[in-house]
Amino acid sequence: MMNKIILLIFVLIISLSGIAQSQFISSGKITFEKKVNIHKEIEGDSWLENLKDKIPKYRTTFHLLYFAEGKTLFEKGEESDIKIPFFDDDLSSDDIIYTDIKQGIFCKKQAVFDETFLISDSIRNIKWQMTNELRDIAGFECHKAVGIILDSVYVIAYYTDQITVEGGPLSYCKLPGMILGIAIPRANMSIFATKVELTEPKAGKISIPKGKMKNTNYKDLNSTLQAALKRWGSYGRKYIINSLL
Repeated sequence: MMNKIILLIFVLIISLSGIAQSQFISSGKITFEKKVNIHKEIEGDSWLENLKDKIPKYRTTFHLLYFAEGKTLFEKGEESDIKIPFFDDDLSSDDIIYTDIKQGIFCKKQAVFDETFLISDSIRNIKWQMTNELRDIAGFECHKAVGIILDSVYVIAYYTDQITVEGGPLSYCKLPGMILGIAIPRANMSIFATKVELTEPKAGKISIPKGKMKNTNYKDLNSTLQAALKRWGSYGRKYIINSLL
């Protein structure tokens, strides 16, 4: 009789453990580390290439993603104390991106040249191609998917279905779970989660950015950039792509 009771308790513990492990996460905060390969960025610039030994290989910035109730807010995290010689600060680190996945919309506060814009548009439509590749990111098993944006720019994403909100860093979302890693080879950029906290965001935290901004959408912003940078050659094209990531 005693052995049966012990066996029953053991089975119950195993069952409860399995239930706990299968719990899905619907709200919290994720810390991301964004890296841009500066050495790749300066390839072809003879003056800067001669200074490679004085320039760190990566520019690193930190960001936070808050998520709850099918909505996300992506913003700057802690400041990096590493400055890149001969380079200005990365202004894109100040971008704030709000996404309502259920409604299919997003709003992005973004500085372009000397103006600050509020880009309001529908969520970017990406035809993701799923793969069988798996990768551990911040303690979560993530599936790899590949998509194309801006006609020819490849995006590699890693998402986990353990977090049910279909969001992600920057403006990437709509995979079957939270995106914890993004790599864009053409932009020499990657952004990966380093920590996931199961902390409910404060009321009102996940909301549309506020302040004095010029309203636009992706199509009109693209037209403005194309007109302003049409004589800038390859540098202009690179700036446009980076502005529309």
